[in-house]
Amino acid sequence: MLRVQERRWRSLMRFALATSPFYRKHLAGLDPDRCAYTDIPPITKSQLTANWDEIVPDPRLRMDRLREFLSDRRNWGTLYCGRWMVSESSGTMGSPATLPQDVVALDWMHAVHSVRNGPLPDKASLPPWHPFKRRLRLASFICTRAPFSSAAIFKTRPWVSSLFHTHHPIPIDTPWHEVIERLNRIQPDVLLLYASMLERLAHAQLEGSLQLKFSHPASTISTGGDALSPGIRALCKQAFGIEPLDTYGATECPIIARQWHNVDRMLLMEDMAVFEAMDRSGHPAAENELSDHVLVTPLLNRAAPLLRFRLNDCVRVGPVQPGWPFRRIEEMVGRTSMIFEFRVPEQRVAVGMNLMGRWYNHPQLTVYQLKQVSKQEIQCAFIAQPGQDPQAIADSIAAEMRAALDTAGCRTVQCRAFAVAALEKHPRSGKTERYIPLYEDYTV
Repeated sequence: MLRVQERRWRSLMRFALATSPFYRKHLAGLDPDRCAYTDIPPITKSQLTANWDEIVPDPRLRMDRLREFLSDRRNWGTLYCGRWMVSESSGTMGSPATLPQDVVALDWMHAVHSVRNGPLPDKASLPPWHPFKRRLRLASFICTRAPFSSAAIFKTRPWVSSLFHTHHPIPIDTPWHEVIERLNRIQPDVLLLYASMLERLAHAQLEGSLQLKFSHPASTISTGGDALSPGIRALCKQAFGIEPLDTYGATECPIIARQWHNVDRMLLMEDMAVFEAMDRSGHPAAENELSDHVLVTPLLNRAAPLLRFRLNDCVRVGPVQPGWPFRRIEEMVGRTSMIFEFRVPEQRVAVGMNLMGRWYNHPQLTVYQLKQVSKQEIQCAFIAQPGQDPQAIADSIAAEMRAALDTAGCRTVQCRAFAVAALEKHPRSGKTERYIPLYEDYTV
């Protein structure tokens, strides 16, 4: 697998050098046939944005042309020039990024998701297909407020999915009563959605308004886009009888890791992308050590070649999964927006995970949201698991926050915790973010 990976990144590097004035300067002095992968200097989002037109290999992919294309809603979900899917990131961590994906990369993505559906490689195969046999009913929650890839991926290559599924897209801003009604009518075998949406559906199933069965042997609930907490995982198993399968990707690298049936962790798709967990000093993080950020190289998308692109994700990478050639992701915590800045009156910082203490991944919590409301105050809203005492949990979380703030030198910063029926969602993406610093722009 590592030989396949190396062959692909060297090929991508040669392509970048041949087509990109930026990379000819950025990679000056490196021989693509002899250098080590770690010799390649990383690229940041700001470098990508500032040098976009010198990075993309085709003049039709200039940023002004892509933005003009996306300015017309009728183009969302169509292939630009018949060759590229163009989508935006949600922008929950800053300004949205616009990225094209070529059809070759899209077809590889569909292929690996279709084939890798077993607990081991020799048990993975294409889903059963017969022209007269009922296809699986797939319901996916999509955001129609912006040109996101979650909606576009099915529209740009519809024939791939239609071989195996009948697709029922549901906009995330559909009124709740209509969501319940549509799902009860569709009775999906496969459900794709944000983890935070799964939490609400699980509660509806337990209350009886939602009545999904998931009785097909290939039934799957797959989450992505926001944090799948242990509490949401347990709630899903209680409500629907099956555990959700998590996925990890980004607009810049849509396919990074995925969980399969009977595998208890996400596995890195290391033939599709090179993935490095890095510490704060920019060195490789040790196995099972939480990273400060990660570097990814999407190996198959040449519309915008990215070599060691930085994502500010905090990830704990484990050993190679037995039976597979891929490493495990032991934990996906969040992004560096989980750092909060306070004035006391000097500037101090506190890490969101530390503020939650033992509650940051506690099974008695379904989900939580830390939101900074001023330079002197932070709040934790949460949803407890059924049967738990919300007030006792609130008191305990508040005590953990107080102790962590005091330790960080933020003794004058106010904190409180409280239970809610639903958490705040980002108005553009519909995601529920765990951490909302004061500088987060929550405007549409």
